[in-house]
Amino acid sequence: MADNYIERKMEELRRGSQQRVMPARRYAAKAGKLSFDFPARRVLLCGLATDLGDGIATVFLDAGCKVAVFDADSGQGSKMAREKGVRFYEIDVNDTTAVEKAFADLLKAWRDVDIIINMEAGEDYRVAIARMWSEHKTRYPFPSSYGGRFIDIDGPSFEKTSFLSEYGIMVNCVSVAGRNAKDVIDMCMFLSLPQAGFIHGSGKC
Repeated sequence: MADNYIERKMEELRRGSQQRVMPARRYAAKAGKLSFDFPARRVLLCGLATDLGDGIATVFLDAGCKVAVFDADSGQGSKMAREKGVRFYEIDVNDTTAVEKAFADLLKAWRDVDIIINMEAGEDYRVAIARMWSEHKTRYPFPSSYGGRFIDIDGPSFEKTSFLSEYGIMVNCVSVAGRNAKDVIDMCMFLSLPQAGFIHGSGKC
């Protein structure tokens, strides 16, 4: 019997055994989740010492970013500084002189900014901060594959600040009409991703 067993096995080896191999099933580390690399950025929130601004700041801070806030609301701004660790400047964002002074101080501290998100600021301010940023980029052209992001929440037509694209800064306008705070926060975060570096326009969200 042993001899027959060995002979059968040898015959199977000569013919070649045919076995069906099932592919190994792959499991994602976090099923249903996508992840992106997001290097620490320097984020300026203008006119956003608000609950919405607090939410936006939290998302960026959790990603390891630095956050500064320009706003006249000393109560909410100081609270964000105390509880979140943001850099708060108590200024009227529609006072161009005050904005220039605060922005110069911020650039001295951070060397540059990567993302500016505006809300509740007039068109003159938005154009002024865009001009100051472009002048800084011209004076100190630090190499950057990221460029920058200029995001207006319920702002005026983006054409007034679209010249920032010459410096690799993408300009977008986000509408909050009919949206909740999470939608707006998610859109701001999405537009800030490196993968969104080709998106330049208005009417997002």
